[in-house]
Amino acid sequence: MKKMKKGFSLLELIFAIVVIGIIASFAIPKYLDTRDSAMASTIKRDIASATTSIQSYHLVKGEIDKISDSITLNENNWTITDTKITYKDNEKDCVTLEIKDDSGTKSLELTVDATATSGICKILTDDGVKTTSYELF
Repeated sequence: MKKMKKGFSLLELIFAIVVIGIIASFAIPKYLDTRDSAMASTIKRDIASATTSIQSYHLVKGEIDKISDSITLNENNWTITDTKITYKDNEKDCVTLEIKDDSGTKSLELTVDATATSGICKILTDDGVKTTSYELF
C-alpha cells in the first residue's frame, strides 16, 4: 500500500495567492479612504471644540493671549503657537485657526485650503468646512 503525502499542490497555492491578491486590491483602498474620513471627522470635531472653547474663554475672561489657555489639542495633529493653531496635510497648511486683533477688535479666523484636490483637506471642503471669521466679544 502506497502512502500519500498530505499537503497543498503548487496549483492550489497559486490559486490561494491570487484570491488573496484580489481581496487585498479591494480592501486596501477602502481602508485608506476610511482612515482619511476618520481623520477628517477628528479635525472637524477639533475645529468645533476649539472655536467654542476660545469664544467661551474670551467671553468669561474678557481677554485671550494664548490659545493653549482655552483648549488643549492633540499635538500630533495640530501645530500650536500662542495665537494660531494649524493642521497640515501633506506638509501643506490645511486648516488654520488664528486669533487676530484688528484695531482693538479681536476675531477668530478659520482658514481652510479650498484648493486641495485630494486628501483630508478635500474631504473637509466637501463636508462644508469653509473659511469663516468669528468675532470675539
